[in-house]
Amino acid sequence: MKVLLMAVLICLASNVSAACPVKRPGELPVLPNGAMASEEEMYRTQLVAEKYLLQAQAYIDCDVMNRRQHLVLVSKLEDFSRIYDEEVIEFQIRTNIIAEQ
Repeated sequence: MKVLLMAVLICLASNVSAACPVKRPGELPVLPNGAMASEEEMYRTQLVAEKYLLQAQAYIDCDVMNRRQHLVLVSKLEDFSRIYDEEVIEFQIRTNIIAEQ
């Protein structure tokens, strides 16, 4: 009886993660240095960052993580967004200075 119950629980647990059509986001995208990156690099980075954040949000919406996992992922995404914003600001400062010269 215990073996049967365990088998059913394992099947249910695997179906919970299978119900989410999105995989857990992998490694964070590499961000270029905004003070040195070209406009094309920053544009490609924007696309990659948006895709990563959308995938992460879709995964969060699946509600397959426990509270600790959820908090860790959200913290990781907030840090990534902050660093991305800093690089974009660096890029904008540099390109505005170059445009004025």
